Amino acid sequence: MPSFLRRLRQGQIRTTARLLFFAEKLPGGSRLVRGLANWPAAAPFLNASLGYLRVFDNLQEAQAAYRPYAPKGFYHPDYAKHYLKIYEFPRPSDYAALFHMRGLDFEGAKIFDVGGTVGNLFYLYDRYLHLPKNCIWQVFELPPSVEQGPRLAASRGETRLCFTGKWEEAEGAELVIASGSLHYFDPPLSAMVARLKEKPAYILVNRSPLIEGPTKAGVQDHPLYGAACVLYNRREAVGGFEAAGYELVDRWEAQERSLKIAGRPEFSAHFYCGFFLRLKNMHRQPGAGADRHGRTDGELRA
Repeated sequence: MPSFLRRLRQGQIRTTARLLFFAEKLPGGSRLVRGLANWPAAAPFLNASLGYLRVFDNLQEAQAAYRPYAPKGFYHPDYAKHYLKIYEFPRPSDYAALFHMRGLDFEGAKIFDVGGTVGNLFYLYDRYLHLPKNCIWQVFELPPSVEQGPRLAASRGETRLCFTGKWEEAEGAELVIASGSLHYFDPPLSAMVARLKEKPAYILVNRSPLIEGPTKAGVQDHPLYGAACVLYNRREAVGGFEAAGYELVDRWEAQERSLKIAGRPEFSAHFYCGFFLRLKNMHRQPGAGADRHGRTDGELRA
């Protein structure tokens, strides 16, 4: 498709989605738009008009629909700079993550950060957690970040931060963090964890678009980091980790993010989610929810 036709088509797709969102806010508009989206005679035309901004059955379908219009996304040269800027200050859901992390003992431990770009979360969280000098924060990323990250760390004199493209290096980690990255994995991250020989002690997921309906896929349409993603069913997302041997400690809402599908509220993430899990029958001390002095979550909140 010629570039000018592609830009024209993309503009039409985005305009259609905006018009539908506007119509949903009008009196009776939500019922009307939902009816059109589910009416067999109208649904094919509506889906064609929405193009890649509709709901898909799986990640592969969403990726195929978005590919002709997608920006460089995770390979964009300014991607790392963008995320360093937005991670300069904590967002509301970061406080739930920091609350659970402050109760863990990271002396000589490894934190495995899934999709942590060039260490954005490390630089932010270290300001609040004051991670020990013998702690290793390892970022699991794509090649551009694996190349850029060490250079940035060296320029800041940071020796606790390292990078890898090998998932197997998550074995034996004290904590695996998936902040804003769970929804890019299919098969699910829980299945990847289940295959590890030595499972991480804790799992922390934050800012993921989970939904109440059946698992589907959609597109995060952004000029810089647009990407297809999985809209996991909430219960299935947590259940996958439980089946891998974990138990749920806490869950929270990340109200600062949303991913809405025009005309399909049942497949829209009206807010993102986070949750914290620990490995069942774990003998490490201190346990999840207790700080190194043995205080429980309830005592820490009091």
